Formats: sequence, C-alpha cells, structure tokens
Amino acid sequence: MATTVGVGAADAASDLGPTKSVSYHGHSFQVPAVWPVINLQEHPTECVRFDRHAVYLGTPGTTQDCPSHPSERTEALLIEPQAVTGTAAGTTDDPLAAEFEAAAPGIKITATYGDDRPLMQNILRQAGLPSPGVKRPQGLAAAPPIAPRLTAAALPSTITDYTGYGFETCAAPDSGTMNAWMNSSPYRAVGIYIGGARACSQRNLSADWVQQQATAGWHFMPIYVSVKAANINNPVSEGTAAADDAVNQAAALGFSPGSTLYDDMEAYSDPSLAPTVLSYLSAWTKEIHARGYVSGVYSSAASGIADLAQNVTNYTMPDVIWIARYNGDPSTSDPAVPSSLWANHQRIHQYMGDVQNESHGGVSMSIDRDYLDVAASSGQRASNVMRVDTIAAGNVFDDQRNTDGTWSGAALLDGNGGVTQVATAALTDGTFHVQTLAGGKVFDNQRNPDGTWTGANLLDGSGTVTAISSVGLTDGTMHVQTLAGGKVFDNQRNPDGTWTGANLLDGNGTITAVSSARLTDGTMHVQTVVSGNLYDNQRNTDGTWSGANVLDQNGHITAISAAGLADGTMHVQSVVSGNLYDNQRNTDGTWTGANVLNMGGGITAVAAAGLADGTLHVETLSSGDVYDNQRNPDGTWTGANPLDSNGSITAISAAAIAR
Repeated sequence: MATTVGVGAADAASDLGPTKSVSYHGHSFQVPAVWPVINLQEHPTECVRFDRHAVYLGTPGTTQDCPSHPSERTEALLIEPQAVTGTAAGTTDDPLAAEFEAAAPGIKITATYGDDRPLMQNILRQAGLPSPGVKRPQGLAAAPPIAPRLTAAALPSTITDYTGYGFETCAAPDSGTMNAWMNSSPYRAVGIYIGGARACSQRNLSADWVQQQATAGWHFMPIYVSVKAANINNPVSEGTAAADDAVNQAAALGFSPGSTLYDDMEAYSDPSLAPTVLSYLSAWTKEIHARGYVSGVYSSAASGIADLAQNVTNYTMPDVIWIARYNGDPSTSDPAVPSSLWANHQRIHQYMGDVQNESHGGVSMSIDRDYLDVAASSGQRASNVMRVDTIAAGNVFDDQRNTDGTWSGAALLDGNGGVTQVATAALTDGTFHVQTLAGGKVFDNQRNPDGTWTGANLLDGSGTVTAISSVGLTDGTMHVQTLAGGKVFDNQRNPDGTWTGANLLDGNGTITAVSSARLTDGTMHVQTVVSGNLYDNQRNTDGTWSGANVLDQNGHITAISAAGLADGTMHVQSVVSGNLYDNQRNTDGTWTGANVLNMGGGITAVAAAGLADGTLHVETLSSGDVYDNQRNPDGTWTGANPLDSNGSITAISAAAIAR
C-alpha cells in the first residue's frame, strides 16, 4: 500500500481544482487536494462515510466508530484490495445508490456522488477505468420478478414487528457489539440500512449477520435511503424503482414477504415539495404492496409525516409511519398525526437523535433512539383475516376467520330475502366489499376497518346480471365482473371510491360462470366457463388484457373459483360432476394441470381466498352446508372440515386482504 501526494492541474473535463495523486496497489487516482486520505489498515475503527469528501484506502473495519444518522451522500472514494488475477476492469453506475462500482486487477472501488456525478466519473476515467454501464437508469424500475427471490434463509415477516425500544446507527454493528447490547441494553430492535444512497459502508451487513441477530432475539427496521425531496424528478417512476430495489435488497438478506420495509424520506422545508413527495411515497407503497411486502415511511413530523397525515384520502398511504420528532418522549403519539390514523400498531417514534457514545455492556455506539409499536407488520395482521359470505333463503350472512384460526360465526349481513349470488373482495386499505345480486341488479356493501358497514348501495341497475365476481388489486383498486347475456363486463372502483362503469370484457355470448383473482405482481386474472370449458384472461398492470385463453377443455365444468397466493402463484378450482379439482399457475406462467382435490360428488359451488401467511382456503358447498379446506405453504391440505352446517345455503364467496 502506498499513497503519493502531488499537487497538479485539474483535468479540463472536470472542476477538480488543485489535485493530488493517490496511489494504491499499482493504480493512481487524481482527487481534489483538499480531500483527506485515510488508511483503513492504520485506522481500523474509522467510519467509512460517504456523506463527506474523503478517500478511503483498504477494507472497512468491523468495529467502525460511526455517527448515528449522517447526512446525504456526497462525493467520496473507497478503494479496497482484491485478487489481482481473474478480475477484469469494469465500471457500473447505480443511480439508485448514487454510486459507481468499479473493479480492476487488485482493487475494487466504490465512488459515491451527490450533486457532482461528473467529478467521480472523471476521477475513474483518469485512473484508466472503463466508462460506466448503467446498472439501472434512475426513474426506471426494472421489471420485477413475479415473486421476490429469497436468496437467503427466509425470516418470518414478524421479525419486523416489535413493541418497545429500538435504535439505529449508520453502519450495522459487529456481532460482538450486538451481543453486548442484547445482554445489557433496553433495546431489542435495530434499524439497518439495506439499500439506496446509504451514507456509510456496510461491512457487517449480510444475510448471515441478519440471521445471527434474529437468532439472538433482535427485531429489525429495514431502511431504504431514498432520493432527497428536492431531487425527485419523476416521482411515480422513481418511487416504483426504489421500492423494487428495496424488495430485492431485503429478499437477499432473508426478509420474506410480509416484512415491513421503510423508505427514508429525510426532512424538507419547502412546502411546495409536498405533492411530489406524496406521489413518490404513494408509488413506493403501491410497488411494495405489489411485491408482497408491507410499506413503511420514515420522515420528519414537520414535513413528510405531516403531509401524509393531511392527505390520507388523496394518495396511497403506507402501512406504518416512523415519526422523527426529538422531544425525548418514548411514545408513538404525535400532534401531527390524529390518533385515528395509523392507530393499529402502525407507528415508530424516533424520539432522540445523535446520542453520542451510549454504552451498554462496556461497548459504546452513537445512535438514534426509537420507540416501536408495530405488530404483525401492521397491515399484515389484517391480511390474515378472511371473510366467507353465504346466502340462505335469499339473505346474506358474513363469517370472519380470525388471525388465530377461529371463526366468529355466521351473522346476518343483508336480510333482503331476494339475493341469489354473492361476491367478496378485500382491498389494501383494510376494507372488505361484499357484492350481492338481487333481481338482476348488483349492490355493493363496504365493511370499514372498524367493523362498521356502509349498507348495500346500487352498483348496477341493469336488471340483467346473472352472475358476479370481484377482486381487490395490489394498486388499491377493485374490479367487479358481471355476467349478463352470456357476456362479461368489468367495472373498476378507484382508490378514491369512484367507479369507471361496466365495460365489456368478453362478448362471447355463451359464458355461464365467472371468477377472478389478483396476483402479487399486480396482474388480475378472470376465468370464464363456456360449454363446460375453462378460459383464463390476464389483465396486465398497464390495463391491457391478454384475451381469453383455454385453460381446461374438460367440457363438463359447472362452477369455478380462483385465488392468488402470497408466493406469487394462483390456484383455480373447478367443479366437475360434483367433484373438485385444483390447478396451480406457477410464477413463470406455467400450469400444473387440474388435480383432484375433493371427490365427494355433491359439490355445487366453490370459493377461495389466499391469505398473507401463505395459506389457501377453499370453501365448498354441498347439500346446503359449507366446508373449509386449508392448503398449507408446503402444499399439503388439511382436508374439508365443516364450517357452516346450515343445510339451506345456496351460494358462497370468500376473500382475504389483498396484501
């Protein structure tokens, strides 16, 4: 290792000012003369910070003395050793992380940037490194996999739940420090920076480290550092891209779907930025939901949090808020957020910042202090609630399956006396919608998160509808399909409660049954039966449709249902001669084919719902009674168990929160 310093003229293509030459492992870099050069071998506890101008030489230490909450990224250079042989020179630009990643024989380089990307690009160019390829253009989300790829041992989603004290610091601490604090401190939750424009090097952070800390009893607040408010140019595309990257980073560390991931939206003082920030965070939340995770947002009580609280009906809201207000009060109440909002174990309060050298077990760290009240990844807990709605004597009854697996029992929901069909959908905002068909007209009844109902309101008064289906999508919309004259129509309910009206989806003219399901990738599938054969039509996230494609040419199918699962698969059930079959659509779009699920011989109707815990519930109607069969995440089934032995039930539907 050698460092040679010499003042020279700046390259004409940059505004370096006076420069000095820094040499390391046979490579030379021209950097601004005022930048300090830090030898990490000589200073192993030095914090490798990317929020200050500096050159770091060597491998970051495992016990770095880092601040709790440093500033945003700026121009800095980390040059580490690596093998001389087998390493080809190359450079990539990662705009989401605001850094160049470069390699050459003997070295690997992290070159971060803030407002002066050309400066860092020029430093690398002068060092003889290739021009960078773009890892991902900022504002352009890579096409996400249908389900997140867990490249590490999966942790339960409840690992991001906790009620009590937590802390975060700029760099993930080493295991010795974590053990000392587990044994001696009041903290049991730790904030870790999993991606984005992180201000500190993360030497310790890995899937093994996360697993080790989880085993020791730690819970986590996974943080993704987003672009600062003033630098957002395309809020929807940039928020979507950040969420997609956050999920990929989280999955690589072992955080499974259902875990809460937090966007770090630092404070901003310009109120005119609020619409841009809210659009960005809304896009973040939609994409986080589409990938099967729970959305959290960290921001200042005076800016981001206040703006969210004042616009809950105008944008898609996060499931959990992390309020930064340094008042020393370890509670989650805050004057900027009404008590009715994020009230169901959906808050964290960062109540003290930049606490210097707090010591426990003989080990000191600089931290921010937090108090958490986050339960079952907040909305995730509601996601494991399912509703089954039944019709008996023309009246509608509603039965809730609770998170512990118990049932509340069928309670009268609609005593109309003339209802012939029912459909149920669950939305990402925690509401359920039950549609009823009476006299060829469709009515919609909303169940609010507090358990109240709006009552049945007319949705389609045509008088010609013969069948209905409905599903809530990951973007917060709901789609109701109606069958009239053998044709299927689709009516979209927007997040603001407005409807598009029924639009023709399939004009076949001989359709006899319809079902629908949403997938974690944001698509919707509508199934139809024609002449006893089954067809599937996919609605893409851009609103286009693939068209009805044959799925099962049995020729004798009389009833169908479908549900999407948390793992990205979909299951379609069909009834043939009173027997039940199940066909799984894999994440790559292939199908397993229809497999026998129940050969009872007397089944007349079927409904299904996928829960956030990975289970699937299939309800069947036979001789007026309802049975429930649970498919476990490992693919095994419990078998059909009696759910409602009324004896006079004529129709069923089911749904669970679309998370």
